[in-house]
Amino acid sequence: MKGSSEKEKVLKLLRSALLDKEDEGNGTFVASSCNYYPLDDEPIMVFAEKFVSGKGKFVYCESEEEFIGKLKNLRAYRQWNKIVAFSPSLQTYLSNYEIHTEIDDENTTVGIGLCHSLIARTGSIILTSAQGVGKHLKHFPPIMIVVAFESQIQDSYKQTLEQLSGTPPQWLLSIKTGELIEEEIRELYMFVISG
Repeated sequence: MKGSSEKEKVLKLLRSALLDKEDEGNGTFVASSCNYYPLDDEPIMVFAEKFVSGKGKFVYCESEEEFIGKLKNLRAYRQWNKIVAFSPSLQTYLSNYEIHTEIDDENTTVGIGLCHSLIARTGSIILTSAQGVGKHLKHFPPIMIVVAFESQIQDSYKQTLEQLSGTPPQWLLSIKTGELIEEEIRELYMFVISG
């Protein structure tokens, strides 16, 4: 009985707090909080600004050829001998341009993968089981490279979830720059290709 009376006290406090907020004129905020205001700029610009403010490194490419060139230059400049691809399809794609990667999750220092979408409002990267990442990514590598097309940028999570409603993936992961970069990933590169 003691547990249920404590539970009732907590519920009473919560109800009281909610009623107090409505009295202050904040009750309409709850109803409108799900509605987003239009973005002030193009989604790619909003995403890039949020991503970079969280210590991410954003690279825009006009074409796939420019992406390959910039990736090769970055690899040579940073002297990355081993890059691990988190997707067999990405590994095959890169090998066509003589960028050899491995599929291995042991002692990975530099990893490269695809994503499902990018969220402009938060600068977040959405990964799902559909990108083939789950089989190979057991933990985040210290240096992570993510590749996406500009068409994958969404205004909000809502659009991404609506896309996934038909065939939901086994899992979904949102990576947001900032604390994650300090805690797990030392460097996070986001290559966005036009189109």
